[in-house]
Amino acid sequence: MSLERTLRDDPERIASIIDHTNVDPTATEAAIRTLCEEVLDYGFRSAVVVPYHAALASELLAGDANVVAVIGFPYGIQNSTAKRDEVGALLEHVDEFDMVMNRTAFANGDHESVVDDVEAVKDAVGEKTLKCIIESPALTSPEIRRAAELVEAGGADFVKTAVGYDGPTDTEEVAAIREAVSSDTEIKASGGISTFDEALEMVTAGATRIGASSGVAICETTR
Repeated sequence: MSLERTLRDDPERIASIIDHTNVDPTATEAAIRTLCEEVLDYGFRSAVVVPYHAALASELLAGDANVVAVIGFPYGIQNSTAKRDEVGALLEHVDEFDMVMNRTAFANGDHESVVDDVEAVKDAVGEKTLKCIIESPALTSPEIRRAAELVEAGGADFVKTAVGYDGPTDTEEVAAIREAVSSDTEIKASGGISTFDEALEMVTAGATRIGASSGVAICETTR
């Protein structure tokens, strides 16, 4: 049964594909404790946090849900060595990594550097899951497809749409990514998704994971 059909038949299963997120640079320990409590209460897939909070999230979740840390956040402009070092310091606490593509290299047409950057981070991540953010709301459809191809070539497990700073993600962006990559590469849709219907639209377009700071609101709309 397809993921779309599964969610239509059993909307409450949406929690299992949501990465519940708080990457606010001013997030307090109390806010991360609340985030992790919600992850456990609602059965979300993961808690997504900035590196500073990764150890705390790991302690609070205690293996009952994944910890995701953002890397090269939010613009991806750090060099590959810095991103690798960031990963290395987090490996003991983190299950999945959401890196940001080198947007400056991509904007300059330096596609080789984009691929090399993803490859370097994937090598540091090892067997753990790597998602790479292309910030699709800031790109044209041809640029989205090209960025997705480069991310896949670099070995990322997922192409992720957005940090969310350049506007919300729409289903056309997800569809463009799906057209560009093989079925082995998954898609995480994030950026402005706040209801079950919006999440389902992203899944229909090809997403297999949803990133949202509004995970609770998404789940509440299924009830």
